[in-house]
Amino acid sequence: MLSRQIKNLIAGLVILCVTGCTSIPFEKVQYVSVNTVQPTAIREQFASNLPEKFKVVSTIVFQYRRHKFSAIGYTDVDSLQKLFTIVCLNHAGVKLFELTGNDNSVECKFALEGATFPGDFTKAVANDIRRIYFDCIPDPEAKIYKKKDKIVFKQPVEAGVMKYIFAGADNLLVEKRYYKGWRKIWSVFYYEYREKNGKLYPSGIMLRHHKYNYQLTVRLKEIQT
Repeated sequence: MLSRQIKNLIAGLVILCVTGCTSIPFEKVQYVSVNTVQPTAIREQFASNLPEKFKVVSTIVFQYRRHKFSAIGYTDVDSLQKLFTIVCLNHAGVKLFELTGNDNSVECKFALEGATFPGDFTKAVANDIRRIYFDCIPDPEAKIYKKKDKIVFKQPVEAGVMKYIFAGADNLLVEKRYYKGWRKIWSVFYYEYREKNGKLYPSGIMLRHHKYNYQLTVRLKEIQT
């Protein structure tokens, strides 16, 4: 059922967006030993380096099987209050839609006249925004697993389990994984952090929904603080 809905989503947007784009490559994480790293200190340092409120401009590529579309996204996030607004334009500068939402609901403020979007479109976009930008810091009570070249924080979330993986030369968040039982449902990967005004922003983000087999790739173009 959902596969049909995703196909309908792409069919509705592909008319409006530039197609045929290729995958966006990011620099792979260089894993190093975390033998001397204190996990709690890493968590606290990362939390202090994340912006609570920010506005970013990004290119977005959605891929589902052989289908792709790309667009430009203007995203305004308040991660503390869990509020967001996203405005999406095609590459000709035509506004496609505008959504606002929080941790539980979403409202479509604008949709291009004449464009038809499937009924679950706003919910799908809102869920991806939440997965990418909300809850990027593990709880203080999260279980900690220290491996050779990474630190994993594990905690219960809703009906499943979230894993936060910290790694690389600066021991930053490189992946979030959400599981139900033993099945991995979705993952978000963070690449190439950049600094502005003392805060960190990932230049590249990839969301992979393993259950429904789609991928969302976000490349940061501008930080508007």
